Amino acid sequence: MSKKKTIIAVASAVTVFVAVAAVVFIKSGNKENPTVQETVTTTAAVTTVPETEPVTEPVTTYPPFVNGLSLKAQEYKEMNSDTVGWIRLSNTVIDYPVVKAGDNDYYINRDFDRREDPAGWVFMDFRCGMESEYFTENTLMYGHNMADGSMFSDLKKYQRDEAFYEQNPIIEVSSLSADYQYKVFAFMLCNGVKGSDFEFWNYIFFPQETEDPEWSLAKYLSKINDKSLITTNVDVREGDKLLALSTCNTGDTTDPTRFVVLARMVRPGEDVMEGTTGSVRRY
Repeated sequence: MSKKKTIIAVASAVTVFVAVAAVVFIKSGNKENPTVQETVTTTAAVTTVPETEPVTEPVTTYPPFVNGLSLKAQEYKEMNSDTVGWIRLSNTVIDYPVVKAGDNDYYINRDFDRREDPAGWVFMDFRCGMESEYFTENTLMYGHNMADGSMFSDLKKYQRDEAFYEQNPIIEVSSLSADYQYKVFAFMLCNGVKGSDFEFWNYIFFPQETEDPEWSLAKYLSKINDKSLITTNVDVREGDKLLALSTCNTGDTTDPTRFVVLARMVRPGEDVMEGTTGSVRRY
């Protein structure tokens, strides 16, 4: 073999070795990170193999859902000390820091910066908490149903659009220290006047059935079942952390009807989407 042919053969072999090594490197990287298919960051195709680390381009999709909301909440707490967490719902404008005052009136007509504003802000019931030292069994949050689509107006999509629930069954919520996912199991219209047949806003903790059957989890779920506009396959059981999001049914301030979305926290190790298909609209 001539010297020229020998050089060409060696160069070809080196090229093949580099290509094979790159493939092996990429595959071994995925084995070291077995959750890569569960995250929202993917690695874009690399057209050239650099001499050092491969060049990657993070591509974010939404959903599936991501953590990190608690970090955003911490950032916004520096702007408003009343910040207690964050809430986000895909395919809506609901992507807000959540505040909490000493009562449930303060943020009805004040924005995040505490300025007078008829749109108010998204706020947590002053009796509720989501931190380890005080985590209520049922966390309530409120927001206006604004004509411009802001605050909690988009919750009404669950009622208006029959396809919306199964496309968006997961609500992301955070405290200042942790991120959570809640799966919607019901939504309903109910009377928001004190003394009504279902004071949904007063179910913060659930005593045992033998202690107080009127305020037990079983009673709460029974009343929800009577009013829910949908039947889902999401189960709820003792020990689950629940979430209730409430907004006005209409823009009419004289209308006491509230639209409420009910969800429960995704359990450790549970498939996030389990039970969210096969729902049936009731009304």
